[in-house]
Amino acid sequence: MPVDLSDYLDNLKREVNPPGTNLFPEATDTEYAGHLTDAFWEARLDGMLSDWTESDGVIASVTDGGGDISRDLVQLVILYAGIRIVRNHLRNIRTAFRAKAGSTEYETQQSAQLLRDILDELRQKRSLVLQRLSDLGKIDSYVLDALYERDYSIRRGDTDWWR
Repeated sequence: MPVDLSDYLDNLKREVNPPGTNLFPEATDTEYAGHLTDAFWEARLDGMLSDWTESDGVIASVTDGGGDISRDLVQLVILYAGIRIVRNHLRNIRTAFRAKAGSTEYETQQSAQLLRDILDELRQKRSLVLQRLSDLGKIDSYVLDALYERDYSIRRGDTDWWR
């Protein structure tokens, strides 16, 4: 059964907002859904989720009759989307602002060190996920009917392997 990413919009909102706050009040559900879609394909480019595809926000198995995507892999997509949103938000933050009018001065500053540390933590979390998934050792399996292939090659006259 296909999984609709729009069912997980609240999960993504919790991923990017501290409890009791809404850092992105102008963001629409369509934008959040777009981030989930982009995150799916980013995870796919990182070598994960190769058994599934996404179309119009719905994740389905690549093969007919294939299994459903598990909840932990959907959480992986949510994690990727959260990283994308936070990274884009950090890009837009000014680290220092100063205004002066006559003798009045106003200054505000965000700690650039803190922002860098947050971004590093997100990178480490992503690296850990990639490492753990690579530890699973999943490889594709292929089956070959050697007897059939041998008989077929003899009938075609491909007998170079015979000698």
